Amino acid sequence: MMADDILSTAALVEDDALVKDADAEPAVDNEFKLDVVSVRLRSDFQMLSSTPIRSPADAVAVFSEYVGDMDREVLAVFNLRTDGAPINCSIANMGTLESCVTHPRELMKSSILSNAASIVLCHNHVSGSMEPSAEDIKLTDRMTKVCNLVGVKLLDHIIISGGNTSRHCSMLEMGIMEKSANGDMIVKSEYLPSGQKVAERSADYGKTIYSR
Repeated sequence: MMADDILSTAALVEDDALVKDADAEPAVDNEFKLDVVSVRLRSDFQMLSSTPIRSPADAVAVFSEYVGDMDREVLAVFNLRTDGAPINCSIANMGTLESCVTHPRELMKSSILSNAASIVLCHNHVSGSMEPSAEDIKLTDRMTKVCNLVGVKLLDHIIISGGNTSRHCSMLEMGIMEKSANGDMIVKSEYLPSGQKVAERSADYGKTIYSR
């Protein structure tokens, strides 16, 4: 009889455990956890002064010190305060002898983190040519759209002649870029792939844009 009692008790315990398991809440799936992160700028080296960038020549004077002897194309972003003083300069991409492919998200990264009011793009042509390529103009067009969307004004895109930093081409001065009726910076449609217009300098060399 004692053995029968033990078996009966074990059966009752097992049934009770099954009832409890059925009533228990399902285990929480922790597969979709989100990490909390922080983002900050890291200083690589000092390159700028507190002198405001109010013209293409001001940007060239700083950028040329860095890229004057480069044997490949380098694309930089000058992040500016509301008064035109440079916050910092970000080397967004270092390309090859004849090209420097980049994406707007890489160019805007440091600008957003720096709380920049405006930016100036600069890159060098190792060949010495100051003529903007079709890709240069397409990138500028994309950047004007992105900058207008996020509220960081693209003032200019400057090309520096490799080996002779005294020669440069400003897309604003050349009339490729302009300020639209609503105040946004744009690339004129005639300079985009469907257009054939040759670039010419604007009457005031773009100074009214830099001064705002």
